[in-house]
Amino acid sequence: MRCLIVDDDQLGREITGLYLEDLASIDMASNGREAVDKYTEAVTAGNPYDLIILDIIMPEMDGHEAAKAIRHLEQEQGITPDKGINIIVLSSLNTSKDIIETYVSAQSAAHLVKPVSREKLLKTLKKLELIKEEV
Repeated sequence: MRCLIVDDDQLGREITGLYLEDLASIDMASNGREAVDKYTEAVTAGNPYDLIILDIIMPEMDGHEAAKAIRHLEQEQGITPDKGINIIVLSSLNTSKDIIETYVSAQSAAHLVKPVSREKLLKTLKKLELIKEEV
């Protein structure tokens, strides 16, 4: 599995990367703009990501904007919504309104509240059928 971890917090990126190091090839981005560039590069090269773990609150380009740009690129490439990349949104915002907004805005497959435990992340990956069983 190829995974792009997007978070403006370096420690957050590194911890999430450690959670997945045995399960995925990992790239990292520190903001939404960098994420869109890396995603575009991967799709153009014919080596797309299987998963994006995307923080919502970031400088330069937030997660909402990045997800919209990624979905727009998929549309331009003829990638249908059912074949689009799995996006797991990370956020410290955890009200029902915030969660619904991120699902709709990012067309995300899941929403996890920070700080995320390895167990919660792996359970979510299993639910999305990105891994066979929890490790």
